[in-house]
Amino acid sequence: MPVSTAGGCGEPGRDRGKLRPKTFPLWSTGRTLGGGGGAVPVADHEKGEARDGCHRRGPDEVQLRFESTLTFEEYVRGRGWEQATLEACPLCPPGTCHLQRLAPYMRKLPAVAFVARYYCPEQHTTFGLLPDFYASRMPGTLDEIEQAVERAERAGGIERAAEQLRPADAPDAVTLGAAVAWLRHRLAMVYALLGTVAGLFPDLFAGVGACLRAWRERLGTARVLVVLRELCARHLYALPAPLGLNPRAPIADQVAHAPAGGVHEDIGCRSLVAASHTLVYTRT
Repeated sequence: MPVSTAGGCGEPGRDRGKLRPKTFPLWSTGRTLGGGGGAVPVADHEKGEARDGCHRRGPDEVQLRFESTLTFEEYVRGRGWEQATLEACPLCPPGTCHLQRLAPYMRKLPAVAFVARYYCPEQHTTFGLLPDFYASRMPGTLDEIEQAVERAERAGGIERAAEQLRPADAPDAVTLGAAVAWLRHRLAMVYALLGTVAGLFPDLFAGVGACLRAWRERLGTARVLVVLRELCARHLYALPAPLGLNPRAPIADQVAHAPAGGVHEDIGCRSLVAASHTLVYTRT
């Protein structure tokens, strides 16, 4: 992949509920997007009327998968955002737009790093090239989220695990109630996601259940979520955060539609799954 010397840092625009492209190539990634054939996605250019009667609309924001085997540390050390390259706009026919590289935007956790960005002026859309290790639409990495779930399963209870993960003497300490909610949120996302992926690949994950350790044994890796981002590459725009790239897929819907059968027989895992589901349904 060609190396860019684009520098600087920019802040991404916040999601203000703007309409996203109606269709998007599920096979597209930051590394593979080019000028090949295939269906051309169409961006929605409807404008909302402001209170002063004018029509205003900021750029759409789309995340693309940047295929990478790098760890976060390797990405930072090698300035990987300068190597991430988008060869052609995924929304326009080849050669019909003026795709341009923007300054990368900053991600602060687990340490300051950047994500490459491109902009299509014709479609009024920015594209962020998200490396495989980063969580989508939330801070941190997929490995950090997976480690939190692992700690909860090993600790035998959410409150105990929350105390270990968010200790009271940490610089970013929060109340125990906030730490428990923080952990339950991650458990809900991961267990719902595993149930959805099991439904997408029933032959591969038959009988695995919801426990993270069972998925690690089946896949032979301690980085289940990173591996699943590659495995589910064609489905990323239908999957929610932190794995998928669909900004509109709510976690509660994923829990509600996750397969009910095949839950691991371990009582501790079953109680964690039940506790995380309860949180999703009772939050307002």
